[in-house]
Amino acid sequence: MFSIIRDRSTWVFVFATAIGLAASASAQMINSTDVGLGGANSITGTVLTPAGVRLEGRVTVRLTTMTKGDRVAVTDDSGNFGFRGLTNGDYLITIDKEKNYEPYSQNVNVFQMRGTPGQNFMLSIRLKPKAGVAPKPGVVNAQFVGVPETALAFYKKATELAGSGDPKGAIAQFELAIADYPKFSLAYNDMGVQYLKLNDLGRADDAFKSALNIDSTSFPPLLNHGMALYEMKLYAKAEPVLREVIKAQEGSAAGHFFLGQTLAYLGNFPEAQKELTTGLTLGGEPMAIPMKEAHRLLAIIYSTQGDKKRQAAELETYLKLAPNTPDAEQIRKVLAKLKGQ
Repeated sequence: MFSIIRDRSTWVFVFATAIGLAASASAQMINSTDVGLGGANSITGTVLTPAGVRLEGRVTVRLTTMTKGDRVAVTDDSGNFGFRGLTNGDYLITIDKEKNYEPYSQNVNVFQMRGTPGQNFMLSIRLKPKAGVAPKPGVVNAQFVGVPETALAFYKKATELAGSGDPKGAIAQFELAIADYPKFSLAYNDMGVQYLKLNDLGRADDAFKSALNIDSTSFPPLLNHGMALYEMKLYAKAEPVLREVIKAQEGSAAGHFFLGQTLAYLGNFPEAQKELTTGLTLGGEPMAIPMKEAHRLLAIIYSTQGDKKRQAAELETYLKLAPNTPDAEQIRKVLAKLKGQ
């Protein structure tokens, strides 16, 4: 058996509204639009009917940035869509031209740490039936309702700086936005993300908690709060927060993944095994690299159970995803020993 050695692997922080963020099982999108922004990230998703089944037929999905305009994708016959070539920044996903469904919009904050491969951010969008024949309202980002134009201008500048790789400059602009509008929950959350880029976990978590104090039902700062506590190794405090995360959104791969890791470090291996496995299932292939640490922890758990076959399988998967991990040679020796038994 080898001891728990946790490399600080990069996790993709996915920030979206509380409705509809879930990992799809499919990594390949038939209809994928290149946004032409020169980035390495993508947003993919599946559109579901109100009954929860894949929408058959074509639906127009719009991607909007605050500075680069709109891009449009069309779903395939299984409800799948995709946007590729995305840089860091905030994006708004909108479906608003369907006569039988209510307009839908959702924020996604694309965050790729420097030196890491491009990431795929996955959505599961469940449409709501349109009531009666009321006129179609325009799509409004609810998180900006009531925000003064001056605060929005600071926020826009902050997102531009964040997208260009200037977290300190972005933080300064987020602070101005918050000073102008103290109830700006989204600005607090996004400022916390910038502190994460600077590895200032304490200030990041303070920002997430401030966002929650303004809107306790908002999912993004709740998830980020739990992850920040985990990164600070405050596992006992992280556990109840992460339980609230998966209670609020059962389909959150990140929620299950971080709860599983937290439980593992707290010594609750049976439940950790369940949560880590669920996180991997929900995340699918696109999240395999960010969630590679789950395989290392599962290998340790199976080792404690004496299940050498499953331990070896998890170690093999981990090495495929992290071939250059500092203790790769040590793990290969353990794996060779397991296979020789």
